[in-house]
Amino acid sequence: MKIRAPAKINLFLEIGAPAEGFHKIVSLVDIINLYDIIEIEEASRTRVIFHPGTGIPAENTVTKSISILKSLFEVKRDVRIEIRKNIPPGSGLAGGSSDAASVLKALVKLWDITVQPDRLMRIGSQIGKDVPLFMAGRRCVMRGFGEQVSTDAGRQPLAYFLAIPPFPVSTAEVYSRFDAMGLKGNLTEAEGKIKLLIDSIEGKSIDGARQIMKNGLEEAYFSLWHRAKEVRDYLRERTGTRIFVSGSGGTLFSVFPDIREAEEKTRLLNVEGWSRYVAESTTAS
Repeated sequence: MKIRAPAKINLFLEIGAPAEGFHKIVSLVDIINLYDIIEIEEASRTRVIFHPGTGIPAENTVTKSISILKSLFEVKRDVRIEIRKNIPPGSGLAGGSSDAASVLKALVKLWDITVQPDRLMRIGSQIGKDVPLFMAGRRCVMRGFGEQVSTDAGRQPLAYFLAIPPFPVSTAEVYSRFDAMGLKGNLTEAEGKIKLLIDSIEGKSIDGARQIMKNGLEEAYFSLWHRAKEVRDYLRERTGTRIFVSGSGGTLFSVFPDIREAEEKTRLLNVEGWSRYVAESTTAS
């Protein structure tokens, strides 16, 4: 069985004040056609192999997905899983969560597990905060600690230019800096802005959408990785458009109405050491 695990982009992300060590969020998230490739086959013992495997711990979102399913549904079968990583770890694109969601859905089919979608979503939320959005598989609004997902978020496709740094970004470090800087967002106000953002995208007003888009973690990210801020400023100057941060940082991106314009506006951009991609909205199976 061969499947594709897509990346995500945060079009809007606001972070609330910490409570018991965690932060509530509200975020508008798009699914894009940058994929990890996953191959699954029955085996005599379970193995998970990443290509490349650098920076990925032995206990990860995929091994956790397998363990939870086998425990909850008393599965005695084993699988060999190989994952070709095109979504770099620590890039703010949630490749690990996408891999977990894709494996969960695939193993439910392979092992003939009967489980309601809402329960599978809850299982995913135990593995990682971004797993439920990939279970939904389309542009969505995330709330709470990521476990609340609404797909009432529009369907107008967008195109993106992505610049991914050569270094991984620690989500824990960014949130720690966010707290140390005394930052916190207004989640109620963010809900209204996300509604306006969805309306702008659906109305094909990309300039309007760019004015509303934001990431509440970007200030903390740039304070930790000054080079990323320099790259942001360079890309903004060269493209003449706003540059945003996905997730807790790593990837910088700009948004365009279609793939043609994204390619035209960014084909000469090159930042030494950084990877570049042009991608567009998609859905996950």
